Amino acid sequence: MARNLCAKSKNKVIPFDQSGQFYYKKARKYMESNNYINALSFYRKAVEKEPENLDYRLDLAEVFTEMGYYEESNQILFSVLQKDDTRADCYFCLGCNFLGLQDYEKAHECFERYIYMEPDGIYSDEVRELLDILENQEFFIDDEFNILNPTKEKLYRMANKGKNYLDAGDYKNAIQCLEYVVDKDPSLTFAKNNLALAYFCIGELDKAIDTCYGVLKEHPQNVHANCNISIFLQEKGCTEESEKHLKTILDMQINEPEEMNKIAVTLCELKKHKEANKLLRRLLIFKPYDIKILHYIAVSYFNIHKYNEALKYWYKIDKISPHNTISSFYKRLTWAIVTNEREFSEIPYHFQVPYEEVIYRIKKINDLLKLPERDLKQRWEKGDELMALLGWGLGLHDISIKKAILNVIASFGDEKSERFLREFLLKKNMEDELKEEALALLKQMKADEPYIAYMNNSIVEIRVSILERVSAGELPRIYNDVIPVAIKKMKNRYEGGYEEKLREIWEKFVLASLPEKLPKIRKAEAWASALELYYCIKSGIDVDKMALAKYYGVAYSTVLNNCKYINYIILEEKYRKYNLQ
Repeated sequence: MARNLCAKSKNKVIPFDQSGQFYYKKARKYMESNNYINALSFYRKAVEKEPENLDYRLDLAEVFTEMGYYEESNQILFSVLQKDDTRADCYFCLGCNFLGLQDYEKAHECFERYIYMEPDGIYSDEVRELLDILENQEFFIDDEFNILNPTKEKLYRMANKGKNYLDAGDYKNAIQCLEYVVDKDPSLTFAKNNLALAYFCIGELDKAIDTCYGVLKEHPQNVHANCNISIFLQEKGCTEESEKHLKTILDMQINEPEEMNKIAVTLCELKKHKEANKLLRRLLIFKPYDIKILHYIAVSYFNIHKYNEALKYWYKIDKISPHNTISSFYKRLTWAIVTNEREFSEIPYHFQVPYEEVIYRIKKINDLLKLPERDLKQRWEKGDELMALLGWGLGLHDISIKKAILNVIASFGDEKSERFLREFLLKKNMEDELKEEALALLKQMKADEPYIAYMNNSIVEIRVSILERVSAGELPRIYNDVIPVAIKKMKNRYEGGYEEKLREIWEKFVLASLPEKLPKIRKAEAWASALELYYCIKSGIDVDKMALAKYYGVAYSTVLNNCKYINYIILEEKYRKYNLQ
């Protein structure tokens, strides 16, 4: 009898297809025991089963916040707000995430919005306390950057932009930004350190070393400068000098996670695998879910032939980021060595596959893009393998490949592709040019507006442009003349980047004015001058209002009144919607 039952069971697969509620309950249990990695897996399954359940999404956002993945959490929260903009709790969560990202201005806006929507809500007392802290000026004072000084703040933002270019592998733009900052204010040490790294990345070794020595002359104990120069001198063949600076670092009593991370990465670059492993495991106490740290630990174990320990960390990465294709590659490589299918050789620490595999994957992507549309769509619908490969391709530095991938994803025209593009818009480390491409594709797909994007270092809400509304006859043509007039008048009087900001402000103002509060424009200069004044005020730029009015050929009172009206409409819109620009 038992034998017959067993034989029958071999020919029959019993489905195990549980509801979203089943996975949600399991996730809650893991959350209660602070097992965030398993909670994350089950929340994902719950959302996959019931994608329209906003409560499941909010809990998924919560676990990302607990793990320190604030941007991923924000992506989910924005998707919830696009479905239901009455969810005040989303603003509380967004505020907490922006605090985690050290973006205090946006955190303040989110908390204000929460109080506006729910003055007696369950988080209201906590939010008021946080607002009190944020509104205390001392909270914003930074001894090194002096953020309260508008000129210093502008340089700090430029330096940050340079760092983002550096991280994205755009070394030319990184150097341009950072050289400007260092020239204007040589006291910004962190900008000098990043500039040295950028020089090193383009092969300007001597310039990189000289820049480091410049920092060490003023700050001989600076961790980042000592780390950088250790690597640079090793590259130049000056091993003894390199070791001297490395000893300086290792003799320091370091407890700051950022500095520990820098030292650990330096040890990895210098192939000090055991020392790196020890420090990385210590760093993991502060950042237990950081994928790059987990990968570095795995690589350090691999390079000292401790394969089981290495696999343990790569499996952990798989749970946190199931669609990543990097840890899966190294798992296969490790098993091939364990089973004697391949010989051991050290692997680099960078969170990327080796060069040969990069070439293979690029060829594979190109071959896939040549497939007939029907065959490609079938692969997209079958599972997540194609999405994972295309997602990996978006991490490359080749902008033409990235654009091709975005266009292919949009061509599928389903919910999955729309969700992919919306999430792409909120990725902080992607170029604005690519996000503009994604926006155009979403419009072509007729995806519901608004679109929320991280562009120009701001979170912006994007709707149909003024140009399209003018073409459709919804707006008089003069509304489209204001920006060109302002840009022409401001040319050579301001540093680059103001053009896009002007467009954002004007579009935001016009769309918020529709339909009842739209002003009548008789002369484009009257509003172009007001737009310049508003831009200057918001950017902390001193401006002579009388001279500005004369320059545009309009009355002083007109400039002032129009600027006040722009401010009034935008401020009102801020409280009426969830625009976080």
